[in-house]
Amino acid sequence: MIGIVIVSHNEKLGDEIINLCKEMQNKPFKILNGGGMDDGVFGSNPMVIKKSIEEAYEKDGVLIFCDLGSSILNSEMAIEFIEDDKFNKDLIKIADAPIVEGAILAVSMNEDDVSIVEIQEELEDLKSFKKV
Repeated sequence: MIGIVIVSHNEKLGDEIINLCKEMQNKPFKILNGGGMDDGVFGSNPMVIKKSIEEAYEKDGVLIFCDLGSSILNSEMAIEFIEDDKFNKDLIKIADAPIVEGAILAVSMNEDDVSIVEIQEELEDLKSFKKV
């Protein structure tokens, strides 16, 4: 199984995405908020994200969902800052998917026998998913 990290510029929005995801969660794994700034201001902070990645890390890695461009850049920086050998950086990925739909799909698929690569492949379909 993998851990999930939600990185929204609005920490409260991240909390609500996590609450929604937990409704779809079948197995125990961590879904953590890596969004917001230390002082509660809107934004994203690589050190907050790094801490969330390290806490969410499961044996099959971590998948990160981001809302806007700088949250992606800060997530990339956070991954670079991880130096502890117990974390395999090859298993820490940023999802190329919509934050809400992608996180829900990943949470619902996250099982012992499903790899991070398989989840990422399923997320590809969300890029062309039409809502209406």
